[in-house]
Amino acid sequence: MQKGKFFNVIAAGNGRASIMLYGEIGGDDGVSPERIVAEMSYLSQEYPMIDVHINSMGGEVFAGIAIFNALKDSPSMVNIYVDGLAASIAGVIALCGKPLHMSRYSRLMLHSVSGSCKGGARDMRECADLIEGLEGTLADMISQKCGMPSEQVKLTYFDGKDHWLTADEAARLGLCDDIYDLAGSDTLGPAPTNEQVYQFVNLSGRKSPNHNKMEFIDKIKALEEFKGMTEDDIVNKVKSISNDAAKVEALQARIDQLEAENKASKDAAREAFLNQAVADGRIKADQKEGYRKLMDADEATTKALIEAMPKASKPSITDYLNGGKAPEGSKELAQMSWDEIDKAERLGELKDKFPELYKAKFQEKFSGEAK
Repeated sequence: MQKGKFFNVIAAGNGRASIMLYGEIGGDDGVSPERIVAEMSYLSQEYPMIDVHINSMGGEVFAGIAIFNALKDSPSMVNIYVDGLAASIAGVIALCGKPLHMSRYSRLMLHSVSGSCKGGARDMRECADLIEGLEGTLADMISQKCGMPSEQVKLTYFDGKDHWLTADEAARLGLCDDIYDLAGSDTLGPAPTNEQVYQFVNLSGRKSPNHNKMEFIDKIKALEEFKGMTEDDIVNKVKSISNDAAKVEALQARIDQLEAENKASKDAAREAFLNQAVADGRIKADQKEGYRKLMDADEATTKALIEAMPKASKPSITDYLNGGKAPEGSKELAQMSWDEIDKAERLGELKDKFPELYKAKFQEKFSGEAK
């Protein structure tokens, strides 16, 4: 594949500039990390928006990591465009955490780190350790973009095979944020090869058009709340807003819980009040529901009304003996003392069948107050 000096910068006006990462990453005639880092440092001071266009088969890993960090840490709003190929370390650069746009005909390729060395067994082991360490680093970098755990990234993409992804496949895997059409790419046919895609974009040397997604982000930056913010600032602001919304949601859930607990407690207190009113003989059991509805409308007035009602008189031991107000069958037990009832093992019967007589006998036994 013919090499050439593909790197250049295009100032487009409206606060926007473009960098073309066309060619091999690193090397004498390729995309120089020194120039990219220097240009990014300069452009970040002059342009709030920087578009980075990639068409590269990859290259040197450490050169790619330097470019990755320069793009990732830029205070400007950086957008990455894969016009043709972003393969090997160029693919990792494309996944630097900035919005990634891929041409519909473009390709993203990820694979294991490769290298060679000379020397003895120790040199070979050190080289292998370096390669494994770099794969761990690259896996961490890719993980931050797609959300896949680093170990899973290594198992998926660093297995010794070349993983070529179309724009649609990259989008489904969370690696690509947007797909655009590159004018003239229809001449490539329905299934162009990787080499054809690379050569077509490389020879056209064109800058991708602005896209709806970028226009949307520009509109966001024009809002008063987001003015002067970088892309990372906007993302952090949105995260903060989302976090505050989650707090409000959690607070509302707690309020709903407390209201439900308060209602349950209030209902239990009403039930206890009405049961006591029935026990006191102020109201009848079949009147409870009606009074409950009155309490729903005006609890204070309804409670005052019930409390003003006289309690039903309770039969005394004399009543039990005379059979006046006493329940049928209670006279025999009324004539017996507490101890006699206890000896006859009938205290349980007394308590269950004649609770008022049970209370009277209890008072007679333990306080000496017969009524």
